[in-house]
Amino acid sequence: MEESQNIDFKGISLHMKKEMSRIRMLRIVFRILTSIVYLYTVVWFGFCIFGGFLVDRTDYETSVTTGKYLMIGFAVFFVLHFAFMKCFAALNKRETYTMAHIIYLLFPGARYNPSGSIQPKVFADSRLFGTALSSGNSVSSTCYGRLDIPVGNDMMTVVDAGVTSANSKDFSAFNFLEVPYQYFIRPIFGVRIESTMHSFRGMFGCCKLNRTFRGYVMLLPDHLENKIGYLAQTIQGMKEKYGAKFVHLEDPEFERHFAVYADDEVEARMVLTPAMMRKLTALRKSFSRDLMLSFNGNMFYYASDTPDGFLRPGRKSLDDEYLLEQLYREVNFCLTVENGIK
Repeated sequence: MEESQNIDFKGISLHMKKEMSRIRMLRIVFRILTSIVYLYTVVWFGFCIFGGFLVDRTDYETSVTTGKYLMIGFAVFFVLHFAFMKCFAALNKRETYTMAHIIYLLFPGARYNPSGSIQPKVFADSRLFGTALSSGNSVSSTCYGRLDIPVGNDMMTVVDAGVTSANSKDFSAFNFLEVPYQYFIRPIFGVRIESTMHSFRGMFGCCKLNRTFRGYVMLLPDHLENKIGYLAQTIQGMKEKYGAKFVHLEDPEFERHFAVYADDEVEARMVLTPAMMRKLTALRKSFSRDLMLSFNGNMFYYASDTPDGFLRPGRKSLDDEYLLEQLYREVNFCLTVENGIK
């Protein structure tokens, strides 16, 4: 991480602060206006459905007048919706340009593609988001930006990803209340509308390693095993399908941050050497959120939950020098681990 000392994070934050503040204000205004339009739409539809209890539509003249008002309301909504979609597209374009400039300042050799993505199979191979199904991949994914950073002769890939695991798509009677909350209520009040449709939204990275592992090793935040949700279901699925078991390591500080699961305890100990555990512990302490990691074959995968988006300039971190440095550390995390695997 010595390279980060050569980057003027304070200078970058001061340089981008004005533009970032403007984008954040525009997004707030956009959300307020959008909420007003949604409220208007709800009232309009309510009147369409229940207006008969308020207005006597048996009278022909009253019925015609009411119909005219409904048509006018529909026309106003259509025009406003069209205008908001145009504004939203323009705001996204402005965000993309700003993000590209920030990435260039932090990672001059990186390739940033705001519409880039990776195959859903990569998410499934990481096994961080669910176990494989007989019908295919266990997850559906949407990417909101991709970074490719040269690492020797290979590339390190980092994406701003939204992932929905197969477990979270269970529309059974047991979670019938969760469905309207997840897909109707939460999008209205969420930080970013697109983030609310996923069970995971944030950073997902992967890179090839210099060695190949026989088994599979997964590191999850220590406090998540008993948490109700897709991560707990992922752990249970790993235990049942792959024979993964909890591995106890002789490092209390490391185990305060990570719970280790593997199908081969010997291989897990070969990966997580004392030096590697100390390095991962130090990196985790430098972050403000949980990390999920996995080693599978010759690949290393990691993910960090960022509900308001990882490669989105609406993040508060992008006009704060300390959090801007954290963004750098998050992206550079994969390279740090790759260098530690021999």
